[in-house]
Amino acid sequence: MDWKAESGQQIDEVLRDQVLQKMEENTLCMADIKDYFTVFTQIANNAEDVQDEVEGFDRSFQINVEGKPLCWLSVRECRFEAGSGSLPNPDIILNMDEEVALGVFSGSVDPTAAYMCGDLEVDGIISDAIRFKDLLELVQDEMD
Repeated sequence: MDWKAESGQQIDEVLRDQVLQKMEENTLCMADIKDYFTVFTQIANNAEDVQDEVEGFDRSFQINVEGKPLCWLSVRECRFEAGSGSLPNPDIILNMDEEVALGVFSGSVDPTAAYMCGDLEVDGIISDAIRFKDLLELVQDEMD
């Protein structure tokens, strides 16, 4: 099923709490990815610290989780959007298996460590992938 989390949405506190609980309990699964990225974009678009971090940073990230449907995250003019499917000409492509992806998204797996041991492959400019990691951490901090 295709989905898209667009900019301009207010934070759904109930959905945020549900996603946060799954992250904390380590029960986040691929079926929760739509909810995760919906909350992610809502927080990223409404948090001043995140907005400051992406000033002048327009990038698109294709996220390929082995054996799972594709998803993506885009930052354009300080606005975040995410969705399912393939992006034309993404700036960064992240390849990983399901366990690593869920760990990275929930904060239990360090993306840098996953990259260094080959569990996370990056196709694109590595400094942009590091910014992606920083954005994940900022949004995770804002979720709490």
